Amino acid sequence: MRQRTRHGTVAAPLGVRAGGRTGAGIAAVAAPSRGRAARRASSTVAAPFDDRAPGRSAAAAVVPRAAAAAIALLAAAAPAFAAPPGSKERDVQLVYCLDSAHRGDLVTAAVRLGLLRPDVSTPKSVMPTAPPVGRMSPEAWAVRHEGDFSRACSALMAAGADAPGAPAEKKEDGWFEAFLTSLPLLAVGALLTLGGQMSERLSTERRLLKQQLDAGATAFRTAARAYLTAYEADPQADHTAVVSAREALLGALAQVAGPGARRERAQALADGLPLAQPLPGARAGTLLGTAARARDAQEVRGSVERELRAVAELNGRALHWRWRTARARLRRPAPEAAP
Repeated sequence: MRQRTRHGTVAAPLGVRAGGRTGAGIAAVAAPSRGRAARRASSTVAAPFDDRAPGRSAAAAVVPRAAAAAIALLAAAAPAFAAPPGSKERDVQLVYCLDSAHRGDLVTAAVRLGLLRPDVSTPKSVMPTAPPVGRMSPEAWAVRHEGDFSRACSALMAAGADAPGAPAEKKEDGWFEAFLTSLPLLAVGALLTLGGQMSERLSTERRLLKQQLDAGATAFRTAARAYLTAYEADPQADHTAVVSAREALLGALAQVAGPGARRERAQALADGLPLAQPLPGARAGTLLGTAARARDAQEVRGSVERELRAVAELNGRALHWRWRTARARLRRPAPEAAP
């Protein structure tokens, strides 16, 4: 705002309204004289209160401050992709992305992100797009362009689901949760172990029983043949060896286990096993001749062979005997109801 005075128009002091006067303003107006002194005084008073001077001074103060803030923000954002030196993430990036198996993928990722030149960058030598430019090794690029390297490596590892820190972020289950998770596997393993042990035990028992039955049948056949041959010549032939072999075979038959049809068959064979007693030397008060004893001996030989073949059938598979057990139960008549 300007004031009109007797000596001309001068600028009013800042903070003073149009009609107001202060002691400083009165002194500034009254001091100059006419002529050159008045002009000199007028210019002296108006210069400090030029309307354009304060605007230029404020702009000059604001511009450096804004530039400094922008530079600070750019400096803070430059290493945004770089992990702190010596940190776990930085170590993982250096080890993973600089490995020979991943260098090609690292260069490809950096080229796609515009961090490396595509025409001259290889897994052995790269050309950055940001200064300082020049051909350098991937190791040197990781050091001189730490932010670009970390950005490309992070993108590569994220694409492969191997981002640094992912294992550490995974919540570890407690021992109880781990036990519940592994419980089905433990149960299956236990069942398989028990099944294997049971199968092995049954196989061993079946093998031992087969050996006992085969040994008993062979011994009984040998003893019966020797006795029958001697009986044809002498009705008083020794029967002791047949008794011993027969008792051994009966003991083996008594150990035959289920299914029910096989056990019943073993019991029937034990009850019908021949030569429980010596063959007679006379019949109806008449001594048997050589021909009669030969006929009796031949019949007993046939009976012995039939029985021993039936004994060998007891070594058949359990499935066969289970089927015979089920068939026998189906054929068995239902018990009559009580009146």
